Amino acid sequence: MTLVELMVALAILTIGVVSLMGTFGMIQKGVQSAKNRTLASNLAQEMMQILKQKTYYQVLTTTSPVNNSTDFYPEVVSYDTGYFPPEDITEAGVVYTRYVFVQSIREDSGEIGEVPVNMPDTGMKRITVHVVWGQGDGKRKVTMRSILSNPDTVMSNAVFRGVVRSTAPEAIPGAMVSLVEAEGYADTADSSGQYFINATPGSYTLKVSATGYYTALLPRTVEAGGTQVNDVTLNRVSVGSIRGYPWINDHLVISQVVGSTCTVPICSMGYDQEYVEVFNPTTYTWTMDGEIGLRFQRSADGVKKNILVNYLNSDIRAGGYYLFANTGTVIVAGSNVDVDAVWGTGNNTTDFPYFASDMNIIPTAAAVSDAEGAGAVELYRIADGEPLDRVGWDKNGHAAPFYEGSFIDQSIGLSPNELYARRTSTGDTAGIDWTRGPAYDSNDNSLDFYDYSSGIPAPPHNSVTYDLPVLAGTPAIGAVVSCSDGNSASAEAILSSNTAVPQPYASFYLVGVATGSWSLIITSGVYSLEQATVPVSVPGSVYTFASTSTFLSQEGDTGLITGRVTGADGALLNGITVTSPGAVPALTGSDGRYRIRVAAGVVDVTVNPTGATNLSSYVTASSNSIPVDAGEVHSGVDVVLYRGGRVSGFITRDGVNGLPGVAVSILDANHLARDQQVSGVDGHFTSIILSTGLYTAAPSIGALEYSSPESSTATILSMGSTVFTSTFTISGALGYVTGSVLSDGDPITTGVLIVVTTRTLPASFTGVPAVSMPAPPDLSSTTLTGTPYYLVSSMENGTYRAEVRQSTNPAYNVYAYYPKPSGSSASVAFSSSANVQVRAGSATWVNFSW
Repeated sequence: MTLVELMVALAILTIGVVSLMGTFGMIQKGVQSAKNRTLASNLAQEMMQILKQKTYYQVLTTTSPVNNSTDFYPEVVSYDTGYFPPEDITEAGVVYTRYVFVQSIREDSGEIGEVPVNMPDTGMKRITVHVVWGQGDGKRKVTMRSILSNPDTVMSNAVFRGVVRSTAPEAIPGAMVSLVEAEGYADTADSSGQYFINATPGSYTLKVSATGYYTALLPRTVEAGGTQVNDVTLNRVSVGSIRGYPWINDHLVISQVVGSTCTVPICSMGYDQEYVEVFNPTTYTWTMDGEIGLRFQRSADGVKKNILVNYLNSDIRAGGYYLFANTGTVIVAGSNVDVDAVWGTGNNTTDFPYFASDMNIIPTAAAVSDAEGAGAVELYRIADGEPLDRVGWDKNGHAAPFYEGSFIDQSIGLSPNELYARRTSTGDTAGIDWTRGPAYDSNDNSLDFYDYSSGIPAPPHNSVTYDLPVLAGTPAIGAVVSCSDGNSASAEAILSSNTAVPQPYASFYLVGVATGSWSLIITSGVYSLEQATVPVSVPGSVYTFASTSTFLSQEGDTGLITGRVTGADGALLNGITVTSPGAVPALTGSDGRYRIRVAAGVVDVTVNPTGATNLSSYVTASSNSIPVDAGEVHSGVDVVLYRGGRVSGFITRDGVNGLPGVAVSILDANHLARDQQVSGVDGHFTSIILSTGLYTAAPSIGALEYSSPESSTATILSMGSTVFTSTFTISGALGYVTGSVLSDGDPITTGVLIVVTTRTLPASFTGVPAVSMPAPPDLSSTTLTGTPYYLVSSMENGTYRAEVRQSTNPAYNVYAYYPKPSGSSASVAFSSSANVQVRAGSATWVNFSW
């Protein structure tokens, strides 16, 4: 082989080896990814098994879920932070976070739907377990779901059925039919308007609702084995419309451009004046000095050139002007106007060839070169170079360097004594209305500017000029319009124009708005306009916004949730508190309506929450997982509250001291679960509002626990009353032994065996240090039937937790066994702790270190 052939062969081999190394890296990543997912699946399955081994009532519904809408957008991961808080678990060096979310659910026309947490139990819960871990530059997750049914659920042996129609009469498919006192019993009317609900016997309020119709509330009683036939006729909502023309004013605009005030061929003032006027249509002051600048580009230039400026005045106020020029005072149209900024002497003829003559930067068609007369001006933010506004004009044969939409079309270009003036509104078709602020900006230069080619009719404005009213801005095309009436859908502002008004504008037409006075929000990006009282007075009427009041000037990331709160008898409820996490609480008005401002995202709303200033005889109701976009009105979140009383009780471990964390089920006379509560830190529990009648309270405990009494009954006789059931003493209730395991101060990641028992284990073998130590118990008939042993292994983060029965006399002994590898063999390090007292519902800490 020649040297060349050898080098070529070596290069080919090198390329192959490098490619193979890259393949190995990808294989390794794939193996690690599969391993992570397998471990995550095992952790999810483990938690699902733990929950399903509990009694139905011990698997408590998540009452205040946290919604993570960022890590897996657009999916929202909801989880519990109270009963089943997140767990961080380290496996094989990867930290996994395990989340649990428990919901009460119901079946509706073959579909599974969620039930608000304040509603009576349905006998079905959906358990969702998420396991999340970090991988690469993002997060991954495994999700597992399962349905848990109550084995003691009473069979539904009563029926509500019927047809929902309009006054036409026509069937109303999709109408929602439910029982107010038991929201779990519900159905959606089919294509022929028919509904069918299986329920337990009792007295209920039948709620029938449909979009575009008034809700009907019907008190009904059904006996065991009975069928209630209720054909319902709904009255259509009277509607009108809302029309408007939305604008956005969020940036400064160039309002005038003059290249020369001279009259050809003589410059009457003896000086060739040029200027650029800027207008501020926003609602706030801008700092100009050092923050806002100008660029200019001739048709012959390849790039934009920054204009060096000496700022004489620093700010431009809301509704005000700012004047750039090549001279300190502009004399035009019979007026002397002091400028706010003047071209700096540092500008050079390389960038601006005519600067040496009267400091001219914007050449006109009367310049020496026939190529002049086409150009463009840009207003920009100095810090990041971001353009705020642009104006470009051409000359036959010479294109405008840049522009918005289309350029100002010129045959001879920008000439002396010619003015490009921004329009104030779509009405400026024959000239500029000098009594209005020049804010119209459709992002199209040819439509936004009026060309005064025969002379400059009015002087420019500066920063001391009085403010002028603004009629227009940038058309808010695509703005979303939503109303709080609960009947109308949202509308979108579209691009509009006509032969009479060639300048484009945005318009919306919101139809199907219920008669009344409503809140309305118009949103485009981060900008919005909220109007609290928009009247639609009579059916068929159209409310029209004046263009001067339809500016989207509010910035924020919030939306509104609106609705109406009524009693089961249809009465409008005034003064009811409505809350949402992180929001300022709201109250219903005399018409039963509320409006609460919430952060954008998926939110929960609670009506008449416990502990608020509310009507204590009415139930608390919730609407969960309501999606709200920034600037949106999510209307129609209506709530019907029924009245009743509460039952309470006391859970104790010894007849005196309260036992927290014990689940209690509340059953009605038909043995149907109406509520489940958890004893608080003081051992007390109180139910939600329940309708009058007989109820049974029963602690939900483990197989080895005993309650005295097992259950207790109480009768709610009057609205707003709280009836005490009993004091329940739990024997054999559980507590915890927990702690850390360390070696030389570091967490032990390989696992330590923990044994907890009231027995004293006899010494039987030698460990480390060389002392006699007891052996862990063997599985046998003796260990399985005698004094119990509780065995757990510490986790990879160096902690352990053992669930044990309450016992203070005798106290527990806790033994720890730590296998330590040593070369090809292994030894066992040992430690123990005696006289460990454990009380029900509490944790006792025992730490071990070697």
